Amino acid sequence: MKQAGVVYQTGFDFNQVSSYSMYERNSVFVEFQSINDVTRNGIEIAIEKSMEKQGFSYSELDQADVIVSYHLISQTRADISQYNKNVLYCTYCLRASNWHSEQKNWNLAAGNLIIDLIDPKTKRSVWRSVYPLDIDIEDNSRKVNSKIKSAISAMLALYPTTEIPTL
Repeated sequence: MKQAGVVYQTGFDFNQVSSYSMYERNSVFVEFQSINDVTRNGIEIAIEKSMEKQGFSYSELDQADVIVSYHLISQTRADISQYNKNVLYCTYCLRASNWHSEQKNWNLAAGNLIIDLIDPKTKRSVWRSVYPLDIDIEDNSRKVNSKIKSAISAMLALYPTTEIPTL
């Protein structure tokens, strides 16, 4: 099993998050990324199931505690640059701020999936995970969906929480 990388802002209170939302498909935010509808559906359904399994509820965009965003890296580096601008993610800023990371310098290769949790107030990414999907051209839709579900489950399992000790 592959490992998901994660980095997050330690100043953000992840324990106060109970709801999430995602950007609309027709929004300016996601229109530059060309993902076919089947793959996009698989990613969004896997996100919804993983978030629900962890106790988060879906909410309208303007009511959500975080916004979940995703990006499937294509063959060009320009797409990741545009995505990073959209989520206000800055690799260089990580070294100078209060971020926790197991891995700050990922190999952002084509086929890797990125998930960001965005603070709706600042519109800035406060949590990011990266996972290599390794989707092959010969993979059928069942195999692709299985890879997507496994990846997203592994990624969102790294959501930072502070356990409250029981007495």
